[in-house]
Amino acid sequence: MVARRLFHVILVWLLLAAQTVPTVTAGAADIPAFTEQYVREAAAAETEVTWEDLAFPFVNSDKEVTNKNMPGIGYEACADDDGKPYKIPYERYTEIFNETAQAIAYYNSAQQWKGSCYGMAVVAALLYQHQRQINQTGLLPVSGKPRELMVDFDNLENDELVKFIEAIQVSQQDSIIQHDYAKNKDRYDDLVSEVRAFQRSKDHPVLIAIGITGQAHALIGYKVVEYSETETRIMVYDCNLPGPDRWITLEKDQQGHYFRWYYRMNDNQDWGPKYDAKGSWISYVPYSDFYQTWVNRPDVNGNSKEQLLTINSQNATITDEYGANKVEIKDGVVYTSESDVYPMVELAITADAPLVPVVNDTSVYVWLPTGHQYTVVNNDPGMLEATMVHVKQYATVTTAAKSVTFYVDDAHNLNAVELGDPGAKYEIELYSTLPNTEKSAQLRGTTTLMVSNDSNPLSFVQIDGTLYGDNVSNASLKLGEAEVPTTQLKDGAHERVDSFLPFTDVAQGSAYYDAVCWAVAQNITKGTSYNPKQFSPNNPCKHSHILTFLWRANHSPIYQGSNPFKDLDAQSDFGKAALWAYGHNMISPDKYQASRACTRSEAVMYLWKLAKSPAIRGSALTDVLDNFTDVSTDSEYAQAVAWAVNLGITKGTTDTTFSPDKTCTRGQIVTFLYRCYGEAAA
Repeated sequence: MVARRLFHVILVWLLLAAQTVPTVTAGAADIPAFTEQYVREAAAAETEVTWEDLAFPFVNSDKEVTNKNMPGIGYEACADDDGKPYKIPYERYTEIFNETAQAIAYYNSAQQWKGSCYGMAVVAALLYQHQRQINQTGLLPVSGKPRELMVDFDNLENDELVKFIEAIQVSQQDSIIQHDYAKNKDRYDDLVSEVRAFQRSKDHPVLIAIGITGQAHALIGYKVVEYSETETRIMVYDCNLPGPDRWITLEKDQQGHYFRWYYRMNDNQDWGPKYDAKGSWISYVPYSDFYQTWVNRPDVNGNSKEQLLTINSQNATITDEYGANKVEIKDGVVYTSESDVYPMVELAITADAPLVPVVNDTSVYVWLPTGHQYTVVNNDPGMLEATMVHVKQYATVTTAAKSVTFYVDDAHNLNAVELGDPGAKYEIELYSTLPNTEKSAQLRGTTTLMVSNDSNPLSFVQIDGTLYGDNVSNASLKLGEAEVPTTQLKDGAHERVDSFLPFTDVAQGSAYYDAVCWAVAQNITKGTSYNPKQFSPNNPCKHSHILTFLWRANHSPIYQGSNPFKDLDAQSDFGKAALWAYGHNMISPDKYQASRACTRSEAVMYLWKLAKSPAIRGSALTDVLDNFTDVSTDSEYAQAVAWAVNLGITKGTTDTTFSPDKTCTRGQIVTFLYRCYGEAAA
């Protein structure tokens, strides 16, 4: 009750302070004449926001804090009552990520508590916004989520605030926040604009992240002061050292462009490029994003487009299914040229901690886009430990093998690991919280296969709840806690995973990429080869192929009449497709040549006939055909060409030619089908 009354007093004091405390600004005498007008205008706009609005004094259950130690959880929480290293409890992870594989993996990878600066900074911002009553229904509505942590700012107990701060601290591991750290890194102009927007509107405080190698800290920026011709100051609330005289300095060059920053961390170390602090960076997170990770929990990650790879190697490479190098890790530092690949950052530094990492954590964390297979090659000696986490599944491996391949994809209910080195010991766990799957499947043993281009590596895979294993005879298997024979694993794991992989000859961004992806997802085509996996988009498309594609696109119906074709295997897909096409008057038995290459005019005629040969008359016909010098209005395919162009299925080969006799490639055929069926359905 004492804590509750004290907090009520503090809240009242904060509300009064927000109305009475004057704003601290630089003196006019210190400001060059050319900035005086801006400073006067800025000062007028800043009168309602001060550091006191954002600070929230708090009494720890064991110790009363001062302005020189942490106004939040308390730095002494680095160990529990037994002297063991303190970790934020697993329950906080479930409050953000639900009971998912993601929550378990993040908790398991967590090290000793290093601070909660992100949690306290965000809670300060949320408390400020709540006091302004922007959301009339309350900041944190009950949403029916599992293990709801409802926060009523008017009735907070001491331990409730601790739980809330810890949950918010954990929430920064959400891919939304991590993406902000990476996307907004060293964007000085945008950062200044975000803080100035807060100055003007008084809404939505900006979280600023600063870091050097191995350490990072959270601040709240509340105003911008043009201090001199070469210096801009962002005034900040720092939960470690709350007070009005804290700022980040941005330096300008002679052209007025920001080029570096610095900050006096904990009043005893200079951070930032000015002091050559190793690995210095600065970034920010908009209010809408850190607010969203709480309000929408745990649904915010339900369809995450990112997955997290954790490895213990300080020197490694990561490649995708094409063999393209995505990441180089050298001495624990992540190097990449990919815009959607970035290391994980954790803001956590405490007020009294020495400015070195609390724990010698040698793990490297890398965010990667989903939907791809990734191979990790370990360039360090010793055992490789690696975990790939999506949201509802993870795969974790400890092995002497130099390389591990992962494919973890919730959208396809696929969780796969492959190893290749002969004689390598391994332990693999596939963990899933998807429905109707094995929750924990553990395989351990020693690889025996000498891998070559003609053989498959050891594979351990769960697809749609079914476990597959290749070359796992020298292994033991546990499902949960029960030992089971490896004979329970089905064969064909490698081939099953291959079926999910993109084609090596269909580049992302190519004209037919979306069409091929759609055709594969709809089981219209599987490609031309598995090893390597190829679609052969530039190969001529045969009549048998396009009819089979069309048949599958129309849900593979079975023709009920008699077979009028000679030498046609009516039980094959080609045969079933031909009979179906015959039933729709698309082909005749005396003219059908299954192995002949299909032309562009023949392709659009198939589509047109399947659409019941709609008549195109008048200007609808002539407006199209007048553009083409090689399609006359009396040709047998004129109607089909005009129909296809009008629907956007094709535009022709040039502005003036359709090229009716040109052979259609496989890539062009699936593009026609995609525009006819896929895009229309979408």
